[in-house]
Amino acid sequence: MSIKNSLLDIFEKALSKNCPEIPASGMKSLLKQALEKRKYDTQDEAIVEALLNDKEKPLEESFIESLQRYMNKIESENDFLGTEERQEEIVEIFIFDLEKLIDYFYNALLNKHFT
Repeated sequence: MSIKNSLLDIFEKALSKNCPEIPASGMKSLLKQALEKRKYDTQDEAIVEALLNDKEKPLEESFIESLQRYMNKIESENDFLGTEERQEEIVEIFIFDLEKLIDYFYNALLNKHFT
């Protein structure tokens, strides 16, 4: 299974498990487009693969936490999740968490190398 397919699966599982009111299957195409726009190099892909194989599931956990904060914000504003704008924001949350973890692990590797 490709890295992008694995990311799409994590996204869909996290949404359907934690926020069943969000149409996860329809949002996968938005995420796929967002991932294709990003140009991940070999190092990034290796880090993503390590994240996907991590038993503690840091990407899924980070996304769920960020999603819960977002959901609380939306509920307080009485906003509707079904709009395309909200769906794009949820995809961006996932991408942000992914890139934040890539940066964290990359910096951890560099720090380990130079200490």
